[in-house]
Order: sequence, then C-alpha cells, then structure tokens
Amino acid sequence: MDFSIIIGLLLFIALVYYFYQAYTSQKNKKRIVDLLAVGVILWVAPKLSTYINKEPFEVSGILIFAYGWGIFIIEKFWEGFDGKK
Repeated sequence: MDFSIIIGLLLFIALVYYFYQAYTSQKNKKRIVDLLAVGVILWVAPKLSTYINKEPFEVSGILIFAYGWGIFIIEKFWEGFDGKK
C-alpha cells in the first residue's frame, strides 16, 4: 500500500479544514484566507517548478499575482453587479 497517497489525502483534508475554519473567523477573515492561500502557493511552488522547468520564486510569484488578480476581478464584478440593481 502506498502511504504517500494517504498522506496527500490527509494533507488535502487538513487544508480544506483550515480554510473552512478561516471562513468562520469573526475578525480578519479575508486576511487569514489570503495568508493561507499564499502559504499554500509557496509550499506548492517548488514542487510545481520541477515539472515546468522554472525557478520556484518565479512560479510562486506568478501564482500569487494570479491569485491577487483573481480576487480583484471578482470584487470588481460584484461591485458592478450590485451597482446595476
């Protein structure tokens, strides 16, 4: 039996649980979720960089930029959507 699959599944469940707990936080919810997301990106970037033959900092920078850009686009969408009502 391959324990790396079980360990990976447990880590995934733990990450989902941490994000769920962050969303139930009363104070600094967005900041906590953002820091968790950046932490996951920095954790995954070196592993991902071996598959795409790029430097880990370059991969993490692109992923963090894409995460921030996605948050910005979603917030602007909801601002425009709420403004039309």
